Amino acid sequence: MQDTFQLDTINGTILIVDDDIGFMESVRRTLITNNCSNVMMLDDNRKIIPELDRGGISVVLLDWIMPRVSGAELLGKIVSAHPNIPVIIMTAVTDTETIVKCIRQGAFDFITKPLDENRLLSCLKKAVQVSSYEEHVQRLTAYLQGAPMVRPELFENIITCSSKMHGVFKTIETVAPTRGPILITGETGVGKELIAHAIHRASNFPGKLVCVNVASLDDDEIFSDTLFGHVKGAFTGASDTREGLIGQAAGGTLFFDEIGDLGHKAQIKLLRLLQEQEYFRIGSDVVQKCTARIIAASNRNFDDMRTNGEFRNDLYYRICGYHISIPSLQERLEDIPLLAKHFAEKTANELGKTPPIIPGSVIEALQEHHYIGNIRELINMVRHAVTLATSHVLRIEDFPGLDSTIHTNDTLRIIKGSPLRLQASFEAFPNLEDIERLFVDEALHISEGNKALAARLLGISRTTLHKKLNPEIECEAVSP
Repeated sequence: MQDTFQLDTINGTILIVDDDIGFMESVRRTLITNNCSNVMMLDDNRKIIPELDRGGISVVLLDWIMPRVSGAELLGKIVSAHPNIPVIIMTAVTDTETIVKCIRQGAFDFITKPLDENRLLSCLKKAVQVSSYEEHVQRLTAYLQGAPMVRPELFENIITCSSKMHGVFKTIETVAPTRGPILITGETGVGKELIAHAIHRASNFPGKLVCVNVASLDDDEIFSDTLFGHVKGAFTGASDTREGLIGQAAGGTLFFDEIGDLGHKAQIKLLRLLQEQEYFRIGSDVVQKCTARIIAASNRNFDDMRTNGEFRNDLYYRICGYHISIPSLQERLEDIPLLAKHFAEKTANELGKTPPIIPGSVIEALQEHHYIGNIRELINMVRHAVTLATSHVLRIEDFPGLDSTIHTNDTLRIIKGSPLRLQASFEAFPNLEDIERLFVDEALHISEGNKALAARLLGISRTTLHKKLNPEIECEAVSP
């Protein structure tokens, strides 16, 4: 497999530290020849720590035997002060003891002098990749510990106040700048394509986002032609050269929607593309480079598909460099009031109507509904209600498929007439939170687990009850 690593993708400077200026200059020319212009040379090793403290250094190439301060002493200081900067030792000493000593003291790798160009580039590739992964892990850990999003504006078109969705956004901010493939999974209608667009925006790649509708590529020849393109005269009817979607996505993102529907032959071709980062247009023997990052999405269960042989294991691990799972609407009920209001206003504006009022009873009924189609189903219900409503105030009856029987006064009267069983024993004198939980549990018992009715018995909203049952959820709206 050809190595497609490019030094111009390094975010930062390569620092060469050696007392031999001529040697450093030859290394610098080698790196520049391989498209790396961010190179710094330092012949006084006493200045290395202050230089690293200033920031911007991605990798250090350090001579092992130097005057003033030895490489061994410097290595320990660098690893202690900047553990995330890989240090590659350059040495003319080739005995095993020295090599083992370098690695034990924290060196990332070593290269023997005179330097072999391929060995140098290979070491730099591995060092940059490891450094990048460690940086992403640190950022993700900070996010999980409560650090705020860096660029919340990237997600302003995704309506949510769910802490689970905020976690998804933070993951996106962490992995988006990488070139690694990303797999998005989630039920139908949760917004996987919106997430793909958010990832592309967060990546800051110069190219554009190109979407591939896998469902329309059921034929192997159509898949190849659509993805790879063809040259003029490649087959009957090929009157012009076609670039293909990979070429259109050069330097950007290629998004495969519902990749779980991809046939076996197409899976093999996609696997080769991901492995080699190269492809041929139909009818051409000129190799083309794939510079697009791959994002794939599916609502399928890949564990089952791989077990049944429907999806290749090797392809799965290629597309799943990072995995982002989108929660269903049932897992983010607190978003329903925001979503219903947003799409009701949007539909009303499209129809030239005054934005309607959505009473609390309707919101409760919407939260009680089970959404097979997730947000897409909710959107359709809201649009139907706003379009056909004869009143400025929406009613439960305006929403198709919404059960209004559980919200009638008769039903509530029957439930309120049920005998109470408020009996409990406490090891210590109960506080108000204990008493509140006792009432919540009894309301849920009487209503047979119906949260909407339990909330009405308690005199609180469905959302408030949901928060009391899930106190870890902090509802902070990203977008109204």
